[in-house]
Parts: sequence; structure tokens; C-alpha cells
Amino acid sequence: MPGDIELDTLRLLTALVEAGSLTAAARMRGISQPAASARIREFEARWQLAVVRRSPRGATLTTDGHAVVAWAREVLQSVDSMRSALEAVSQKRSANLQIAASLTLAEHLVPRWLGELHALRPSTRPVLQVVNSESVADAVRSGAAEIGFVESMSLPAGLASRTVGRDHLVIVVARSHPWARRTAPLDETELLAARWVLREPGSGTRSTFEAALGHEPQVALEATSTTALLGAAVAGVGPAVVSALSTRTELESRSLVSVPHSLDLRRPLTGVWRADQRLSEPARDLLAIAMQ
Repeated sequence: MPGDIELDTLRLLTALVEAGSLTAAARMRGISQPAASARIREFEARWQLAVVRRSPRGATLTTDGHAVVAWAREVLQSVDSMRSALEAVSQKRSANLQIAASLTLAEHLVPRWLGELHALRPSTRPVLQVVNSESVADAVRSGAAEIGFVESMSLPAGLASRTVGRDHLVIVVARSHPWARRTAPLDETELLAARWVLREPGSGTRSTFEAALGHEPQVALEATSTTALLGAAVAGVGPAVVSALSTRTELESRSLVSVPHSLDLRRPLTGVWRADQRLSEPARDLLAIAMQ
């Protein structure tokens, strides 16, 4: 088999017609005249064709050379069209960055990261899905999101990951709750006897609390909204477990009180993406910003 057709040689031959000489064609293609001659001779040897007629007056195309150039123009037009299409798709993918983030991250950290990304890449248009940590992992695995951010103790299986920060949960109650005046940490009996205001199963907050408690808690209310959880806790529905990032206002205003306890409620904040796919430049920049 003669082998693949060299597109650079086809471009050189078409340049020869346009420029009128091999020296000028070589200059158009950014190579030396000897290199251009060598490239054409290699093409002729490979395909057993004489495509250029050499004479003291210069190089011109043979009949076969004119046929090759006619075919080359069609091929090169298709290649250039394909390149333009690929560049357009690539630019569109780069411009639209699909992100999934769990609630605490999406409410308190991701907006700042996106602001820094916008300053760095103003043409990038982020699309943010706000779901729980389990759904973030599903979105990244399916390709619905290129990169995700979760707040779960357990890392999603099958995904590459990088720790971007730390967070901790707090147990908060209304000022009227009996625990509001506690100075000693809650013991296991009290923790297990309580009926809790919690996020839904699959959330990083819920999984972190359950892992630290070592038992399935009794639930008074489940909600997918941190605002709803805090409101229920203020109303006295029960003690709530939320991120320290989410309850600063309520603690400062004393509408909620943080209760001492012996649980380890620290957790990592983690960026995740598909291990079999290279992150786009905007996604890599966003990850770097999150890690700062």
C-alpha cells in the first residue's frame, strides 16, 4: 500500500499553481525550496506519478499534476470545513461549562469561584446545577456536568477527585429548646432520642451526620432546602444539622443556638470529574480557583 496522503504536500501543490513557482510556493507554506522539492519527489515516488515538470525556467505541473491538484482542492476544502466545524464545536463546549454542585457549596462558595472564573475567562458561560452530593456524582458520570463539587465524607466511585477545602457541620436549636442552655456535650443517648430536622438521603450533610452518629437518626422533618431546615429549627420542630457556612446569620442574631456535642462532623469539600476524560481549560481553571 502506498500509504496515507500527506495533506501538506497537497497544499504545496495547490500553492505551486497559485504562486507560479516552487520557490514562491515553498515560501507560502513556510518551508525552504529544497524541502519543498524533496516533499514533491517523495510524493511522486510513493504514487509512481510525475506531478511536476522541472526545467531551467522553473517548475510547472504535468497533466497528472493538474489532475492531482483538482482532486486536492476538493479534499482540502472538506478538511478545512471539518476543521472549522470542530473548532466551532470546541469553542462552544469551552464557552459553556456544565457544573454540578451540592447545596452548601452552590450557595456559599461556588458563586465566588465563578466570579473569579469570569474575570479570567469572560467568554465562558457556566451552567450550574444545584443538587445533592449523590446527584452531583450521577450528573458527572452521565456527562450532564463536566465537573462537580460535593461535600460528602465518602468519595463517589469511579470519579477522579481533588479536595478543594474543608467544612464542618453544627447542631443548632431554637432558643426555646432545652438544649439551648447546654454547656456539656450531648451524649449518645440524647442524640439518638432526638427527632431531627435533616437534609434528604443522598445529601452530603445527611451522610456526614449519619456516619458520625453511627446510627440512623429519627427524623422530624426532611427538606432539600437549607432555608427550610433553618426555618423549621427556629420554629422549634427539632434540632437541625447544617453546615457552619449556612447558619452564620442565625447564630449571630441568636435565633438559633449551636449545641456542644462529641461527634466528628468535619468533612472535605471535593471537586470530582470523570477519570476517563480530560477537563477542559475552563474546568481546570475553575478547579484551580476552588483549591486556592
